[in-house]
Amino acid sequence: MLLLGGCFRQEADQSFSTAVQGVYSAEFSQQGDLAVVGSIQHGGSLWRTEDAERLYNWNHKADSRTAITALAFSPDDNFVVTADINSIVLWDAHKGSALRYFDAPGEILYIALTPGAEKALLSMADNRAILFDIQHGGIVHQIALEASILSQAISGDGRYALLSLDNRQLQRWNLTSATVDRQLETLGRVNTLAISADGRFGFTSVQHRDASIIDLDSGDVVSNLKYNNKFFPSFSTFLTARFYSDGRQLLTGNTTGAMELWDTGTGQRLQRWITPKSASFGPTNFSVVAVAKADRSQQVLAMTSDGTTYRFPAQP
Repeated sequence: MLLLGGCFRQEADQSFSTAVQGVYSAEFSQQGDLAVVGSIQHGGSLWRTEDAERLYNWNHKADSRTAITALAFSPDDNFVVTADINSIVLWDAHKGSALRYFDAPGEILYIALTPGAEKALLSMADNRAILFDIQHGGIVHQIALEASILSQAISGDGRYALLSLDNRQLQRWNLTSATVDRQLETLGRVNTLAISADGRFGFTSVQHRDASIIDLDSGDVVSNLKYNNKFFPSFSTFLTARFYSDGRQLLTGNTTGAMELWDTGTGQRLQRWITPKSASFGPTNFSVVAVAKADRSQQVLAMTSDGTTYRFPAQP
């Protein structure tokens, strides 16, 4: 295990289930205090992770369960947006109340919020990126792209969006001017992205091949994550990632049930955790679909595709 780099932790301090048959979508608040889930069986819900308390059930219509396929916290964690194929709802994350309801302007693949939930970034199935006024309704900017959108990320300050396209392009958009200020060619299909809070650094992952930290201001590769070597080849794929510590660290979750903390400057793995194996029938491990780093309690959180949340101890 030492050859894999970093510390390896197996035992979780806590685990609890948020779904019976798995999740369409899931995300933690920035510090992992809350988790929002789009369950296959139960619709939407908001959870407090400290005591595994389901706080609210969130569905778009009364007396029915919504298939929530896209969702996000606002960067300040005060709001949550949920989307299904027909509608978008903005929620108060503290009171649990629905604040705004809109018809969806098409099929939404991904959604994100700017600070204060002033705007929502929508990646659409018809190759459009839309900046949507989620307070009053209406499209602020609409961008027709040359290829399908594979992934999106929005900076914590709400100034930048990072998009990966099916034509091997990576684009950083200035959301104020709706213009591309950085366009890069990638080595393959980038299915997982992250962007730092100030929009300077981006994480890109090409399946089984490459995972890099990029300085988006210069276009230079800062580091490549050292997750593979000749002794222990990796067949995992990164599914989710978040920057922490002012962009100096990156927390990732992958298809083999692992969560890892990286030094973005060197690409070295700092710590590694593995979610428990499933029962003998079905997959050996469930994929990690959401991650968070709770600095106050020195813990990290992972949610797997079956809807189970795990809390692990982390080194300071």
